[in-house]
Amino acid sequence: MNPCRQFFAMLFRRAKSPLALKYFKSIRTVMVAPGVWPAEIFGEKISVVAIVHRVTLPYHTSLIVFGELYYIWMHMHELSFLDLGHMIITTLLGILTAVRSILPQLQNYHKLLLKFINVMHLMHSTNKGPYYNQMNDTVDKVCSYYTKFSLGLIFISCSMFNVAPFCNNIANVFIFKTENYTLEFSLYYQFPGIDPTDYFTTTSIYNFYLSYNCAMMVSGLDLILFLIIFQIIGHVYILRYNLENFPWPKNKVVFKLGDILKYKINESITSEMFDAEENKEVRFKLAECIEYHKKIIGFTDEVSALFGPILACSYLFHLICCSLLLLECSEGGYSAMLRYGPMTVLIYGQLIQMSVIFELLGSETEKLPDSAYFLPWECMDTSNRRTACIMLHKMQYKISLKALGLAAVGVSTMTGILKTTFSYYAFLQTMGD
Repeated sequence: MNPCRQFFAMLFRRAKSPLALKYFKSIRTVMVAPGVWPAEIFGEKISVVAIVHRVTLPYHTSLIVFGELYYIWMHMHELSFLDLGHMIITTLLGILTAVRSILPQLQNYHKLLLKFINVMHLMHSTNKGPYYNQMNDTVDKVCSYYTKFSLGLIFISCSMFNVAPFCNNIANVFIFKTENYTLEFSLYYQFPGIDPTDYFTTTSIYNFYLSYNCAMMVSGLDLILFLIIFQIIGHVYILRYNLENFPWPKNKVVFKLGDILKYKINESITSEMFDAEENKEVRFKLAECIEYHKKIIGFTDEVSALFGPILACSYLFHLICCSLLLLECSEGGYSAMLRYGPMTVLIYGQLIQMSVIFELLGSETEKLPDSAYFLPWECMDTSNRRTACIMLHKMQYKISLKALGLAAVGVSTMTGILKTTFSYYAFLQTMGD
């Protein structure tokens, strides 16, 4: 094939691909370096530096966690209550980053993203009918707005967490000229024989780089997951629409009561029934709905199996860190509010959004049995009625994601974590006093 034709064919395929959407381009721009968005699986070329960075990220982050633990051990007698809280928060964020940075390197993650983009995205179904096209447009708008909101909040949180201590240093050193002032850093870590606090400029830039990696792994990975869930919810809406708008018989059939009851009765009744040709179409449409439901269930199970351990780690992180973030915001003053406020909004928002989105998925799938009962099953022949009955039975089960296959991800789990968080927060306040 002519190279020029190959080039234009590639451009045409990409123009028809979900990757051409603006929000996917934004995700690709900010998430390709840490590997949250593995662009190479979609045919793009990645630099050797980016590949090395991805491969070494779990080990690199683990080394920083060791440095933070070593710093706590060396300075435990010097740290105030709030400073110790800060160290615990950053250490747990480092652990969470190290754990999550393993996921983008797994082949199963790459296969899931390929299936998401090439098969499950609603763009590939727009030619099947007006409702498919309408649902694709609606979900794309939701994904676009949500991506802009999430990336904006991530940028603000990451920037404020690093800029706040930098501004404090400028104010105390150059403006107020505070004596015996100790320089502040966004992250504190130390290694035997090496103290990064002795290198202010280098350490400050490096801390911003570490914060970027953390933000991408903690929040960026969840953004990818939420976009996948939005598409699954769109598929559930389409399946419900197909069930609730199932075609009815075109003609009415007249039955004589005498033939049915075997009595000499001249009266007759009129009923809507599918004829032989229509029953063949009904059988085909029922098979389509069953396969569509099976496709949704299968993809959701793949997502749950891959992200289940990550969700469990996230819930454990929220259980411990949410109370500490509240404490830092409420007890640390105006500077601490600027530093921890956006991060607190991001972490709490992550917990709430994750729970509400998954609860929405579960609540929509709970409506599938009602939609299946809308089928004109009474107009079908015996074979199709049996098929409809089997489909109705399979749709009784709620589609949901579980953390490690145990705790269901939803509003009830979120409520339990928030209650525990506020209890821990009240307890920590008394300890601080």
